[in-house]
Amino acid sequence: MKQLFRKRKQLLKIIGILLTVFMLFTVFTACTAKDKGKTADTINTTGTDTNIDTTSQTEESTNTFPLKVIDAKGAEVDIEKKPERIVSLTLTTDEMLLSLVDKKRITALSHLSDDPGLSNVVKEAAVIPVKARLELESLISMQPDLIIVADWTDENSVKQLRDANITVYSLATPNSIDEVRDAVLKVSELVGEKEKGQEIISWMDEKLKAVEDKVKTLKEDDKLKVLYYDSYLCTYGKGSTFDDITKKAGIINLASEQGMGMFQEISKEKIVELNPDILLLPSWSYEGFDAEQFTKDFKNDKSLATVNAIKNDRVFNLPDAHMITTSQNIVLAVEDVARAAYPELFK
Repeated sequence: MKQLFRKRKQLLKIIGILLTVFMLFTVFTACTAKDKGKTADTINTTGTDTNIDTTSQTEESTNTFPLKVIDAKGAEVDIEKKPERIVSLTLTTDEMLLSLVDKKRITALSHLSDDPGLSNVVKEAAVIPVKARLELESLISMQPDLIIVADWTDENSVKQLRDANITVYSLATPNSIDEVRDAVLKVSELVGEKEKGQEIISWMDEKLKAVEDKVKTLKEDDKLKVLYYDSYLCTYGKGSTFDDITKKAGIINLASEQGMGMFQEISKEKIVELNPDILLLPSWSYEGFDAEQFTKDFKNDKSLATVNAIKNDRVFNLPDAHMITTSQNIVLAVEDVARAAYPELFK
């Protein structure tokens, strides 16, 4: 079990989200495109919407370079000109880039981009034939003018890429929705698409505002209490993207309320003690784990029969691609959680 626990934690972090979370980063740590001047119904979060011309260049974007920035690891990164051969090694930046730049500018996406259990951009990513991993020889042969990695990427590998005269930027893995916004703006700056970055931010804000307008009518005593429980018997508390998701959704995260940390193992006895109104279980099936069977066994566990969420049939499997992302698509998780908790507000 401990070995599986470590495997899950690493996988989630890679997503990072992935926490975000990823995330995960954490796991919930956990991960939507933003739009400026367009409604949430008209913008396509993956950058394929015809209302957004990803090939056009504003005066702002063409005059950004050369660019000198400091990455999440404190390294000074020089980008001489607008990148045209971009490699993304994180699912977070896969999702961002597909909303920011013309696909012709993307040389490779991460190998996670075509995983339907984790990725929000499977269809869009399919047009990018190369799916990359941290394999130095392969990456160098691509001759990219920018590689974006996560801040937890092996530092020795990053150094070797830089020694090969490849520009590498380490992006901070977000732990909150505000940090996701910051990451979108940073990536948009790196690729010379600040205006599109602002469009994504505006889209996120519209999505969040739509949920806020519905849940703000709730009195504090009417807010439901939720617990997320994964297949490794862990929940997500303070500092996780899941905690931020629940706040925006007008629901109380019991793990955070109890002072639990970002990623904490708990027993079924503790679930009975906490007695959540809603239980969220994983929806993603990976090798050795059947999410559907896990949920069935959980709901039929007699030791949990007194839990309100079980008694009232309020056990949900929300899309993990939304819940664990640390891209702009994290706002979709806010909507998912709010709808599950308060369906009457979304009629």
